[in-house]
This record gives sequence, C-alpha cells and structure tokens, in this order.
Amino acid sequence: MISILLTAILAIPAAQAKINRLHFAPGDVITRDVVIIGGGAAGSHAAVRLKQNHGKSVVVVERESNLGGHVNTHIDEETGQIHDYGVQVYFPFEDAMDFFKQVNVTTYVNPGFGNNVNKFVDFTTGQALPDFKAVDAGLGIGAIKKYYDLTIAKGYDKMTEPGYWGLPAGKDIPADLLLPIGEFVKKYDIEPMLQMMYPSTGGDVASRGNFAQVMTLTFMKDFPTAWAKAYLGEVPMYRVEGGNQRLYDKIAALLGSDVLYDSLIEESHRSDSGVEVVVINKKGERKLVVARQLLVAVPPSRENLLPFDRNIRESSHFQKAKYGRSHTGIIANTKLPKDTTLRNMPSAAVQHPLYPFLKLPFVLSFSHYGSTSKLFSLGVSGENYTAFEVEEAQATAQRSLEIISKAGTIPPLDGEPLKVVAWSDHGVGGFGVSPEDMRNGWMTEMNNLQGYRSTWYTGGALAADFTTTVWKFNDQVLARMVKAVR
Repeated sequence: MISILLTAILAIPAAQAKINRLHFAPGDVITRDVVIIGGGAAGSHAAVRLKQNHGKSVVVVERESNLGGHVNTHIDEETGQIHDYGVQVYFPFEDAMDFFKQVNVTTYVNPGFGNNVNKFVDFTTGQALPDFKAVDAGLGIGAIKKYYDLTIAKGYDKMTEPGYWGLPAGKDIPADLLLPIGEFVKKYDIEPMLQMMYPSTGGDVASRGNFAQVMTLTFMKDFPTAWAKAYLGEVPMYRVEGGNQRLYDKIAALLGSDVLYDSLIEESHRSDSGVEVVVINKKGERKLVVARQLLVAVPPSRENLLPFDRNIRESSHFQKAKYGRSHTGIIANTKLPKDTTLRNMPSAAVQHPLYPFLKLPFVLSFSHYGSTSKLFSLGVSGENYTAFEVEEAQATAQRSLEIISKAGTIPPLDGEPLKVVAWSDHGVGGFGVSPEDMRNGWMTEMNNLQGYRSTWYTGGALAADFTTTVWKFNDQVLARMVKAVR
C-alpha cells in the first residue's frame, strides 16, 4: 500500500549519495526538462503551462490515482446530482480564468449554496444554541469592505497576492501584518468580519489552533483581498460544468503518460546543474527521473521533504513552518435533519458572538445537500497534521454525531453509524511561520531558495490559497524558472 511505502520513505536519511543510473534499465529512465512533485491545482496547471506555453517537457509525480488535489466531485447514484466536496468555486484573479479556455473546460456562474436552515449546535455538548445570534449581514459585509479598502490603501495586497514576492525584507514588514488577527480587527474596528468569514477559512487557517492568535499575514493568505472581492459580490464565482473534477480529468488527458500516478519520491540528488529523483509506485516499481529542474508543488512540510537530499540551509528553513490538516467528505445518516446545516458553534459564542472559534479537532458542520438527496457534506480539521489522518478525522465526525444524538438534538442513532460515501484527505495546510521568524527574514530566504539546487516551490502553502491565485503565482514561478535555464 502507498501508506506503507510512505512509512519506508520517511526512514530515509536526508543526505543521499549520487544515484547510480546503472541500477535502472534504459526503459526505466525518464528524461525531462522539469519534474513536478504533486498533481493538485498547482502541479497540474504548471505541467500544462510548461508544455503548452513554454515548450518544456515534463513529468508529474502524483501520489493519488488521479489529478486534482483538493478538488473532489461525487455523483450521487440515486439522484444524479453532482456534489463538489473539495474546492467549491473559482473566482477571477487577473487573467487566471483564461486557463479554463486553454484546456477547453466550460464554467458557469455559481447559482448559490442552497437554502438550508442553519441550526447552531455545540458539538462538544450536543446542545442546540437557540440564543446564539449571527452577526448582522450588513454589519459583517461592511466590516469586510472596510478590511478590503484598508488592505488596498496600505498596499498589503501587493505584498501578499498572489504570493509574497512583494513582501518587504523581514525588519521592514509592516507591524500590522505581524499582529494576531484578533488584535488587527480590534485596532481597525472590523471585528464583525471574523464571524462571517470564519467558515470560509475553517479548514486551513483555523487548523492552526487559537484562531484569534493567528498572525495577520497568515490570515491574509486564506482571506486575501481577491477573495474578499468575490465575497462582497464584486466579481462572480464560478463552477465547472459537470463538476470541478472535470477540469483535472481534461488535464490528465492532455498530459497522458507524463503523469506517474500512485507514486512517491524515494530519494533524490540535486545540484545547480540538474536533478535526479527515484520514483516508486504502489506496486514497488522504480523509475529514475533525470531533469534540469524540480518543481515542488506540494506543501514543503518537513515530512514531504524527507525524501529529498536537503542540506543544513534547507532543513533549517523549512523546519520553522507549522501546519494543520483538514479533510472533507460526503456522509449519510438518516437521523441528520434534511434541508438543514448543523453548524458547530461553541457555547461561549452566545455571549461572545464575534469570536465563534472552535477547539481542535472539530467538525465545522453537517450540511444537507438538499432536494431529494440523502447526503450531507462535512469538513474536519485537526492541529497535529502528522497524526490527524483519515481514521482519526472520521472518528472525530462519528463522535460529534453521537454527542449530538445523546443530547437529544437529533433522534437516537439506534446503532446507525455515520456512513462515509466519499472522503478526501486534504493533507497539510494552514501554513504558519511565527512573527519572530518572519521578522528575521523567513520569507526573504524562501524567495532566495527559489531555483537553489535547481529546485522551485509553488502551491497553496506559499501563495494566497485559492485556485486562481495559485495559478497566477505559478505563472510567476514558471517565468523565473524558464529564464534561469536557457
């Protein structure tokens, strides 16, 4: 199994000798301009751009059996309804939406997110909270608009979108950006925005722990002005016709054999003149990829980078980043109420409604898909990304369901378990570096590592974490990559 392979890989020491090509048959050696690690939004987009826009040969190493990463689409066998339970929508950012045309995918304006009735429940006690009052919509939208205007006026958008190329050197980073988000919103009298936007960042930023203490700079990665603009209705949101997974199925068809599915990196050797990586698939078959450059399109967590021959400079840098972990899924249980979203809300929010923040791990909500569907969506977040795997995430959801039932908020389960219909482990997320590390130049060093030892980095861990902003960050990284090797 791929998980067993991963366990073996984690035991490989960082320092690697040069790989002996004689250990591989000629048919098992793949030579390309660029080897891309990860076939999610960043890696898939980069592969197409490199091939079609820059004329480069590529190979993508993808650990799953399909492309798409956080994109997940499920078709209900009973109703034929299409349910996207990963990435929900796309919004315009610069010219990023043109990529859909490039791969011949049709989009349509999102019609909305259903007409469910919200019922607020403390999932730790199971008790409904009839006295909880959601922030007035006008007040919340007004605060988001003020946040948007403030960010634009101070030029923070230019520093953080689509990535952090424009962020000043550590000591020159504006003090506001290093404040905890709780202090930032109080300083600028925009507290009502937090309750309204918390669910839209609940998977990543919230998985960093105490939400009010999350650094403003980290918060802006998951709630950039580009998203605020869509949130305010100034630009439309889009879905892919036939489900968001169709985009990546089209990309898979374009790339063909240039994708190695169900595969992981076993070891590598990198230098300023090129890279060699050994790839192993779930059958235990190995291939050697020889490339001029390496593009890391997965979060550069310590665990993801273990198979690479890191030196002291790289190891010291990447060990400072912290991550959470989130999962999304589609479940069924006949005791859950139809046409309703059971929204997890801490009891303390009745008295402090502007701070509805949950303790990890948590299920954000059980939300009915509506109409004649028997299905519900959920999102689960945990702080310890190395431990919060699928089994624990699903157990967290089951425990929450049982607690709600025992409290009488929903009928007795009568032994009926939560049925998992579809599930997606979104892996590490919620990137965070301490204010001290940022002040000491962490992001400056991150930018300096681009191209170092023929290795480049992209993806939602380093860019504003929405598909279109990631794509534009990609374009910037690829332009630098191509320019570096003529």
